[in-house]
Amino acid sequence: MKIQMDKIYRARKYYFIGMVLMVLAGYALTTCGSLLFKLTDSFPTVPLAIAALLLIIYNVVAVTLYVRLVKTQQSALVRFYLSNKVIRMLFAFAVIMAALIIGRAEAIAFVVSFFVLYILTIIYESVFFVQIEKKINENK
Repeated sequence: MKIQMDKIYRARKYYFIGMVLMVLAGYALTTCGSLLFKLTDSFPTVPLAIAALLLIIYNVVAVTLYVRLVKTQQSALVRFYLSNKVIRMLFAFAVIMAALIIGRAEAIAFVVSFFVLYILTIIYESVFFVQIEKKINENK
């Protein structure tokens, strides 16, 4: 179990770095793409930056909790996967609703850009969990 946890801690460190880089790249691409191609008159750069930061914080907390569950209660991982997806969806819905209430003029551009970041983080996190599960199962 010790070797397995070392691999998981190392993977978590790379996950954090990769998640931050991926969200920053997604933010930069959606912002630059929208401004470059003039898809909207006013692009919500600050609200999208705040939403990107919130996504990073959510993912860091979720993966930290996941590693703790791997260490203490592996039987609870299935419930974690399901609840993580539901909470993530509710979190995204709350962020979108807050953006719609605060800044209506930039709402469509924000929702589309946030959706791109949301999908990217889901894919990245799913790949991470699959890799960790492979490492757990190969040590059994």
